Amino acid sequence: MSSNAEILAEHYQKTFELALITWEKRNQTFLLLLAVVGVATLLTFNVAQAEPLLVDLVAKMLDIDESSRKTELRGSFPYGVVQSILLMIVLYLTVILYHRTATIQRFYMYLAHLEHEIRKQLTLPAESKSFTRESDFYAAHRPLLGKFVAASYIGMLGLLLFAFLGMRIYSDFSSGNYGAGIVDIFLSIPTVVFFCAYAWIS
Repeated sequence: MSSNAEILAEHYQKTFELALITWEKRNQTFLLLLAVVGVATLLTFNVAQAEPLLVDLVAKMLDIDESSRKTELRGSFPYGVVQSILLMIVLYLTVILYHRTATIQRFYMYLAHLEHEIRKQLTLPAESKSFTRESDFYAAHRPLLGKFVAASYIGMLGLLLFAFLGMRIYSDFSSGNYGAGIVDIFLSIPTVVFFCAYAWIS
């Protein structure tokens, strides 16, 4: 193997490892976003026991054991503020999810180009499968249901996300809280834009 081919192969391996690390981080971000949106949706739709459970978790974190203190906390807990904070967290995680997905796509396009360069340096025959894992070989053996897997992830997240955002805006305007409703709209628009961008590139 020539020195140029060795350098390219080493660079290819390091790039592939970076792609895997980014892939794992993207999966963690997706799961975290799904959990946050799920909790936010439960709170927004006022699901029974969702708010008391949140208060109990806060009380446990603050080491509040007295039942009277817990009852007082349930009555004065700022649920609206928590939902607004969750909306900002959802926006942040959606941006991160899009960015990491775009980075993964860029990594694999780059790896495909590297494979062609490595094969050229090694003067491999056309029928050889070496260094085609992320380019020709993948294109020829792409999983049949691969797109459906991506669509199911997007569908799950999108269903919860739009339910949360829509109900959040409706609740604020229907209760006369127009200021919060306008803020929700300003936060929801970029959230939807980045989610749609993530869905498009996925």
